[in-house]
Amino acid sequence: MKVKLTVWLWLALVVSAVAQTNNEQKNEAKGENPINPCREDQMDTKFLSVKHQQVVALVEPLKMLSTKWGRVSHNPVLKIITVRDCPANVAAMEAALARFDVPEQAPASMEFQLHLLAASAKAAEVAAMPKQLEPVVAQLKSTLKYANYRYVYSALNRINNGGRVESSGVTGELFPAPASVAAATANPSFYQYMLQNVKFTQDATGKDSVQIEQFKFGISVPIQVGSDRQIQYKDIGLVTPLSLREGEIAVVGTANISGSDEAMIIVVSVKKLK
Repeated sequence: MKVKLTVWLWLALVVSAVAQTNNEQKNEAKGENPINPCREDQMDTKFLSVKHQQVVALVEPLKMLSTKWGRVSHNPVLKIITVRDCPANVAAMEAALARFDVPEQAPASMEFQLHLLAASAKAAEVAAMPKQLEPVVAQLKSTLKYANYRYVYSALNRINNGGRVESSGVTGELFPAPASVAAATANPSFYQYMLQNVKFTQDATGKDSVQIEQFKFGISVPIQVGSDRQIQYKDIGLVTPLSLREGEIAVVGTANISGSDEAMIIVVSVKKLK
């Protein structure tokens, strides 16, 4: 009986060893490299200094590179992680820390410019136009019916990637002397605009582009109505998502002021700051 029991025990040990070997071979075939083992007297102890990230956030990833006999502890005050493990594992943890402990990238900063133009089908005095808007006006003349374009004002804002902008103010008259819009001296126009969730992305060609989840522009203009030509304010504007290439100047849209002979044109550009 003792001989049979010994044989069964021996067979059980052989089967267990074969199963363990098969499991290790399967893990290696799957690309699961086992943690490097070693004896207790072969282990190294090293103090790893954390410079940029939070210490506690780096401890768990390093523990995944340690054997079950190893030890990974940390001191958040001194920003030190202490590791005790086999030399190969300590080296792997040191290399991993070098990859993870990097400075946070500052969010990209952008310069947003908004330009407001007034377009009219009527003859008007030629007004100076900013040089950067001259190509835009030339294109507008070839696509829209308006013959005259007048520069009204520009706005400039700085915004971080993923941020938003809200701004408002007062502007002068949209047209020199239209019949339906009151003089701006006594009755100015009030504008407001908003950009929501402005983000840098890359288009299919790898070039930087800007995605604006929502662009909103509105302006209140004084309108003369009735036989007694009383002043009433009329709200006009637009709301739309925007997508444009970084640095390009784009026409967002137009909105009629009074009838079809006068319109407001909104032009925008976004430039990435170095």
